[in-house]
Amino acid sequence: MFTDYYEVLEISPNANSETIERIFRYFAMRYHPDNRETGNESRFSEIVEAHNTLRDPVKRAQYDILYREHLGLRHELTDGARDGGGMDRDAVIQANLLSLLYV
Repeated sequence: MFTDYYEVLEISPNANSETIERIFRYFAMRYHPDNRETGNESRFSEIVEAHNTLRDPVKRAQYDILYREHLGLRHELTDGARDGGGMDRDAVIQANLLSLLYV
């Protein structure tokens, strides 16, 4: 399953390295398992994984290729519904979107 690291860090794919570091520090403090109020070990692990990928220029370039392919796939799912009309078109779009959520 594809993980959207930009969504994990809640940043734009155009974010620079300074922004990535700043946002990472904020979320790391917030979700660190030692934080008794807001700590969340699984969320913290996602944030660290996203940060480690996006801060490294080579890893980020490789990830961005996969990211663009994933975005293209998401758009293709709704493109198939263009030929249908009315309720049929809506049903196809709904089924495709639900398949993204429950795969």
